[in-house]
Amino acid sequence: MKLLLENWRIYLKEADNLEQNVYSFDFDNTLIRYETLEDGDVEYLGPHEENIRLLKELASQGNKIIIVTSRSKMKKKFPWDLAPTPEEAIVEFDLPIEEVYYTHGDFKVDKLLELGVSKHWDDDEEEVSAAEAQGIQAVLVPVEGDMTDRLKNKWIKHLEEIEKHSIKN
Repeated sequence: MKLLLENWRIYLKEADNLEQNVYSFDFDNTLIRYETLEDGDVEYLGPHEENIRLLKELASQGNKIIIVTSRSKMKKKFPWDLAPTPEEAIVEFDLPIEEVYYTHGDFKVDKLLELGVSKHWDDDEEEVSAAEAQGIQAVLVPVEGDMTDRLKNKWIKHLEEIEKHSIKN
């Protein structure tokens, strides 16, 4: 028993000396992908395989992986929204994500700082610039044309419609 306790103390001391990096990934256009349709709308394409592989590799090295998204957590999905929610994607793609944080349209940098994020991946240039300005390494995930803005505008439009409808009722 004494040997077991000694080994446990050694293990705890070594674990304290290991620094676990916290890496965060945006969700839309970073972990899942979209395309622009002829009518200017956007459509879900599936997982962003390259970033999924990277995320899994970082987790396998003992790092903490989280999602920080501008989305708002919805109680139910729109019928037209074929993309998984972050929680659904974690299950569907077997992602080693420890936590999902929603910023409800606010910049992510405050949440990234609060969580001690070392590096963040995002498709939004403004989010990347804001993170870098606060000393957080950030990687801009390339997307087609103005896809990031198109997707933001689609969600804003639908959320405004919901708000109008709920005010009338």
